[in-house]
Amino acid sequence: MNRTYLFVPPEERSEVEALGATWDSDLKCWFVDGEPSSGLARWSSASDDEKFSTISNDAYVASAGITCPHCGQETEVICIHCASGTASEQSLEQFTVFDIRAVNETLLQELKSWPDFRRTIEGEVVGAFANHCSRCGDAIGDMDLHSEPDHVFFDIVHAATGAITLTPISLPIELNGNEHFVIE
Repeated sequence: MNRTYLFVPPEERSEVEALGATWDSDLKCWFVDGEPSSGLARWSSASDDEKFSTISNDAYVASAGITCPHCGQETEVICIHCASGTASEQSLEQFTVFDIRAVNETLLQELKSWPDFRRTIEGEVVGAFANHCSRCGDAIGDMDLHSEPDHVFFDIVHAATGAITLTPISLPIELNGNEHFVIE
């Protein structure tokens, strides 16, 4: 049976457990077998009516160090870089994805290596994935990392040697987010 992984803030642990979710101690996350019940749907990766818009068989986790805009300390940030793939059924090359709202199980497993890249929580609303400073814990705006020529993920292909580390993702990924294209 397929597992559906849930994105649960620590303070909501008892609520999802009472609704039947199970803790995976190896992956450090909650899951249900099959589709989540309506009570657990708000913690699931993608809603039932939402299909994955971006697919890639040639994807990487791109990581770099930046100065946290909140506390001024050095922290690692990541993004998803696709050498090739499709977005809304259009073939693309050399693009990054930001404002990630949903991911498939393959990508979710890969992201476990970067615990500071996780969903944002605002009140009771679970938001998009975002980098969080490893020092102060504040969310770092995803758009800020991709939007301007002097920002870290604006042009991964032409970044200075050693500025960005690309870690290949071994299996195809599916996700929902916004694409940023490298202009050649």
